[in-house]
Amino acid sequence: MKTKNVLLLTATITPKSGVPNLKRTDPALRLKDYEQAFKFYLSKLNQCCDAIVFAENSNSEISSLEKLVKERNLSDQVEFIVFNGLDYPPHYDRAYGEFKLIDYAMENSAIIARQPENTIVWKITGRYIVENIDKLINRQPNNFGIYCNFRNFPKHWVDTFLIAWTPKAYQTCLQNIYQKLRLNEPDVPTNSGAEELLRKWFDQQSNIKFVRRFKVTPLIEGFRGADNRGYTTNDLWKFRVRSSINTLFPWLWI
Repeated sequence: MKTKNVLLLTATITPKSGVPNLKRTDPALRLKDYEQAFKFYLSKLNQCCDAIVFAENSNSEISSLEKLVKERNLSDQVEFIVFNGLDYPPHYDRAYGEFKLIDYAMENSAIIARQPENTIVWKITGRYIVENIDKLINRQPNNFGIYCNFRNFPKHWVDTFLIAWTPKAYQTCLQNIYQKLRLNEPDVPTNSGAEELLRKWFDQQSNIKFVRRFKVTPLIEGFRGADNRGYTTNDLWKFRVRSSINTLFPWLWI
């Protein structure tokens, strides 16, 4: 059976005030980010992916996105899930909210529910364009539960902007994981980030088949929420360095 690939795009158009390390807070600006990325991913339907689920947790207006789907006659392949999911202290930070959102989407998506067991869900932070997503999907490894990108330098970390999984692996390893990603709490080690906490959790799992490095280095276009720096305008050199090292020294996880 041919593997199905579903993109799960996560979104918070109107973030709550008080979220730590978040400078890109203007809802109008964030919506433009999502619109630009959404147009890109719509163009990938029937090329490298079979369906898209757009999940938004601030109960914001998304008519501009819905219009894009209708104009392209893609309603059968695109699903929108919009709800009020920001009912937690903002200091828990963004990863807590995103993985809480992902739980809701995995539980309530009609598109994901009707897919075969070998379906791969590609979770992408919805403001970011992964320009080479087609290469990442087309060159994915066989028979994995979770496909992600570990880093060992400068710290032990797992990238969270892009992670792929089977629905079964998600239920086993990631469902309710948001509860372990609370930041700025007394029981959380000082200076730990969600990417480090998730890495520690993944390192403890023995019943899931992980592929811990992407075969293709993701090329990201978009602006980081933490500092408004552009990936392609400010950090393109990082992509080039990581891509070269991934080819020449694949054991050096940076």
